[in-house]
Amino acid sequence: MKRILLCIGIFNFVLLAKGQHLNLDEVRKDFNKGVKNQELCERHLEALEKHAKSPLEKGYEAAFHMFMAKHTGNPLKKMSYFNGGKRMLEKQIKIEPNNVELRFIRLCIQYYIPTYLGYRDNIEQDKDFLVSNLYKLNDSETKGLLFSYLKGAKMYTEQELIQLGR
Repeated sequence: MKRILLCIGIFNFVLLAKGQHLNLDEVRKDFNKGVKNQELCERHLEALEKHAKSPLEKGYEAAFHMFMAKHTGNPLKKMSYFNGGKRMLEKQIKIEPNNVELRFIRLCIQYYIPTYLGYRDNIEQDKDFLVSNLYKLNDSETKGLLFSYLKGAKMYTEQELIQLGR
């Protein structure tokens, strides 16, 4: 009987541990959808808040915090989500200033947010950084995904896209 209970306990532990997994590939693929889809944004934010450990994971958490500003009507909550996410993202970039994905996240956010929010100081710097460093990513799937986002954003000239896509 003790063996059966032990097996059930181990089985339940394994199931619970599996449920606590953060799928960063899924978060990456949904990055550009989070600002448009509240349910998806909330789901990713909840998972990231619980499980983000690395600066990169916390960078995506910061982005989804900022996306939540789009999904609330309360002006105070909007600013709280946005400013909290901004502080969190800048903290992660300070920890890993040469992280290509963190710089990608910041570029995308700064490029698309309204000018009146005043968070646009790094657009040119991050664009140049990505042109010089995107090709260095070891993960070809992530590199391709980021390149596709940037190409679709139409923030780069044709010449810059050629360099970006090398």
